[in-house]
Amino acid sequence: MNATASTTLLIADDDPAHLLLTEAALAGAGFLVHTASDGEEAVRRYAEVRPDFVVLDVNMPKLTGIDACREIRKLATSRHVPILMLTGRNDLPAISEAYAAGASDFAQKGINPRLLVERVRFLLRDRDLQEELRSSRSKLLLAQRIARVGHWEIAADGRTLHVSPMLGELLGVDPGSLQRYEDFVALLDEADREDARKAFVTCATGNGRFGLDHRIARADGAVISVHQEAELIEGASVAGASVVIVTLQDLTRLHRAEETVRLLSYFDTVSGLPNRRHLSEQIAHALKEPAGAAATAVVAFRVHSYDRIVQARGSDFANKLVVQLARLVGLELERISHGGTILWRTDLPSVCRTADGELAILLRSRVSAEHVATVSHAVLESVSSHASGPDVDYVPALSAGVALADGATTDAEQLVANAHSAAELAKDPRGCAFFSPLPQAQLRRRLVLESSLRNAVERRDLTLVYQPRVAIETYALTGVECTSRWKHPQFGTIRPEEFLAIAEEAGIVDDLGRWMLDDACRQLAGWHERYEDTFFAAIRVSGRQLRDPRLAANVQAAIERYRLPANSIQIDLTEAAIIDAPDAAHAAIDGLRKAGVRIGLDDFGTGHSSLGQIRRVPFNSMKLDRALMADLYTDPWAQGVTAAVLAMARAMQIRSVADGIDDAETLEMLRALGCDEVQGKHVAPPMKPLDFEDWLERGGARHLARQRYREAESARDLSASEVDDIMKWANS
Repeated sequence: MNATASTTLLIADDDPAHLLLTEAALAGAGFLVHTASDGEEAVRRYAEVRPDFVVLDVNMPKLTGIDACREIRKLATSRHVPILMLTGRNDLPAISEAYAAGASDFAQKGINPRLLVERVRFLLRDRDLQEELRSSRSKLLLAQRIARVGHWEIAADGRTLHVSPMLGELLGVDPGSLQRYEDFVALLDEADREDARKAFVTCATGNGRFGLDHRIARADGAVISVHQEAELIEGASVAGASVVIVTLQDLTRLHRAEETVRLLSYFDTVSGLPNRRHLSEQIAHALKEPAGAAATAVVAFRVHSYDRIVQARGSDFANKLVVQLARLVGLELERISHGGTILWRTDLPSVCRTADGELAILLRSRVSAEHVATVSHAVLESVSSHASGPDVDYVPALSAGVALADGATTDAEQLVANAHSAAELAKDPRGCAFFSPLPQAQLRRRLVLESSLRNAVERRDLTLVYQPRVAIETYALTGVECTSRWKHPQFGTIRPEEFLAIAEEAGIVDDLGRWMLDDACRQLAGWHERYEDTFFAAIRVSGRQLRDPRLAANVQAAIERYRLPANSIQIDLTEAAIIDAPDAAHAAIDGLRKAGVRIGLDDFGTGHSSLGQIRRVPFNSMKLDRALMADLYTDPWAQGVTAAVLAMARAMQIRSVADGIDDAETLEMLRALGCDEVQGKHVAPPMKPLDFEDWLERGGARHLARQRYREAESARDLSASEVDDIMKWANS
C-alpha cells in the first residue's frame, strides 16, 4: 500500500491560481489535500481535518501565515506536524519570524511543483525519523527507569557533557548539579573516593574500562548500593573528541532480594535461627581447614516431649521455647570458650535449628574427643539449671548426640545426620550418646530386607518347613507345625523372628500369611492322599492377621480349594494377639470355629498368660512356652509351673503340647507330668517337604519308642516273650 495516499496535507494561500497549482502538484503525487484561502480558515480547517503536513503562505488576509503557524502550534496535536512556509524571494525577516513561530522549513513562493513535492516528502521522512528517535529515547528512559540505570557522558577532563534524568533520580540530586565527575565522587564514602578517581583517570586516558561497586548515603537518608561501569568512546562528541560513558545501576533492590533469599536459604523462617544448611556449610568449611583442633564434632540437642509441648501450648510457644534454648546453649558455649578449650565464634549465629525439636552446633575442642562429651554435658546441665529460675515459665529437658569427624570425614550432611541419630539414642534427660555406625548399618539392612520381602514370595525366596508333633505315649504323628524360611540373596538365611517382625511393621504380613496358608494346604493335601493319614498342619497368625475380618473366609477358601477336612488346619495364636484387639480377635475365632478349623493357643505360660482367655476361647490345644522347657529337668520351679499348667489343661479338656524338647530327659519328665504331645529337635527338627517325607517313610518317631524300651529292658528284668511283644509293637 502507498503510504503517501494516506497522508493528509493542508494548504493555505490567498492566491487562487497558486493554490490550485500547488494543490494539483501535491494531489498528483498521491497526497490527500485540503485547502484554505486565508489564515483564519487555515487554523479552523486544521482543527477539522488534523493534517499530517501544513503548507502556509506568509502573506494572507485576516491572519498572516506566521500568525496562523503560531496558533496552530498552540494545539497539542500539532507539536510534531511539519509546517512549510512559502515566502517571497530574500524575505529574511519573514523567514526568521516563521522559524520563531514554529515553522519547520521554508521555500520560495512559485517553487517548481516537482521540487515542492520532494521538499514535502523530505520533511515527512524527517518527521518519521524524529518520531522514531523520540520513541527510542522514550523506551530507553523507560528501560532505564525499570532497570534503575542512569547514564552520564563526561569529557576526558571530567566535565559533564550530558547526564540523564534517571541518574539524578538514583543519586537523589538535581542532574544539573553534576557539573563534573568529581561532584559524583564527593557523594561516595571517603574510603571509595580515591579508587573512583584513579579508575576514571585510567579510563579517560584510554587504559581500559572499569567497574566499581559503591554504597551511597543520599541526602534523604536512604542508603543505596550502586554499580558503576565506565568506558571510553573515541570520537563520540560533536567535536569528535573522546567521551567517557558512565552508567550507574541501582542494585539496592537486588541486594535486598539476595539477602531475603539468603535468609530463606540459611535461616529458619519461623524462629530466625540458622538452619541445617547453614550448619552444613559451617562444617564443610571446618573440614577443609588444616587440622588444628584436637577434635571436631557435631552435637545435636534433642528437645524432649517437643510434640506434646506443641499439642499442649501451641506451635508459637514451642518455637519461642526453641529460640530460648538456643540462646541458653549459646551463652554456655560462649562462657566455656573464654577458657580457650574450644573454638567458638561469637560474631556469627552458631546454634542452628536442624529439626522442629532439635538444635545442633559445630563444636571444635582443643583438648580431646572426650572433652567434646564434657562440654556437651556442661551445656545440658547449664540449660537444666535455668528450669528452676523464678522468672522461667518452662524449660524442657535436653539430651545430646555427638558425631565425631574422623580424618576421612568429608560429608558435612552425613555428620549432621549421624549426630541426629545419636541424639535419638540418648533417651534420658541430660543424657549424651556418641554416634555408632552399627545402628545405621542395621537400619540400612532392615530397609533392604523390607524392600526384598515384598517380592520374596513371587521370586520363591521363601519356603515352608514342617516340624512334626507326636503323641507322647505312642509317638504317633498328630500334626506338623508350618514355619517359613527365607534365604536372602545378599544376607543369606534370615531368622523368621526378624523377617516376620519386618512384615508385620511393613503391613505385608497378610500377604505372607495367605501364601503360607495356601502352600501348607497344597502340601498337606498331597500327603493325605499319599500316606492315607489325617494329621493336621498348624499355622501361626499374628495380631494384625487376627484383626483381618477376611481371615476365616480365607482359611475356609483354602481348605475347600484343596478338598481338605476342616479340622486338618489349626490356627495358632498368642494371648497377646487376642488382647491387642479383643473384639476383632473373638470375631475371627468364632468364624474359624464355625468353619470347623482347629484353634491352638501358642506360647502359654509367660507374658500375658491368663486363665480368663483360656476360659473364654474353646482352644483345641495349648502349647507351653519354650522358656519352661529350658531347665525343666533341673529346676523345681519350672517343674511346678509346668505341672500346674498341664493339670489345668487336663481339667479343661485341652490337648497340652510341649515345644523345644531337645533331649530324652525333658521328654520323660513331661511324660511323668502328664503332657499329651511334644515337638522339638529330639523328635525331629523343622524339615523341608522331601526331608519330612523321608522321615515319615523311615518310621517317624517310632525309633524313640524302641530306644525307650531298650532302656527299660536294661533297667528291669523282662522275660524274652515280653521283650518280643514290646519290639513287635514298636516295629508295627
